[in-house]
Amino acid sequence: MTSSKLDPTSTGTPAPQDKHPFKVTVRTLAGHSRKETVKPTDTVREVTADAVKYFVHRGQLPEGGYALTLPRTGHQAELDPTATVRDAGIVEDDVLVLINRAPQVDG
Repeated sequence: MTSSKLDPTSTGTPAPQDKHPFKVTVRTLAGHSRKETVKPTDTVREVTADAVKYFVHRGQLPEGGYALTLPRTGHQAELDPTATVRDAGIVEDDVLVLINRAPQVDG
């Protein structure tokens, strides 16, 4: 028998607290930030789109393609846009950073 960190009484369904919305902070590289309430079942794509719409509407971000990163993990890889907030490992009070997906061109 292998050891597991999972609760042995688990039925495979999320615990009730896993279904409740929680707050995260979304930041731009320019330093603008916003507290956003997310649900574990939201997709990263939905969270990204909401944040981009917010910052663009306020003139704090140019229109364009953006992705979210989770610096807490120690690397700057883009989060999978099809993943849910839960599957991406995002937890309450995390800070997410919007990055531009367009290639940077030196001119």
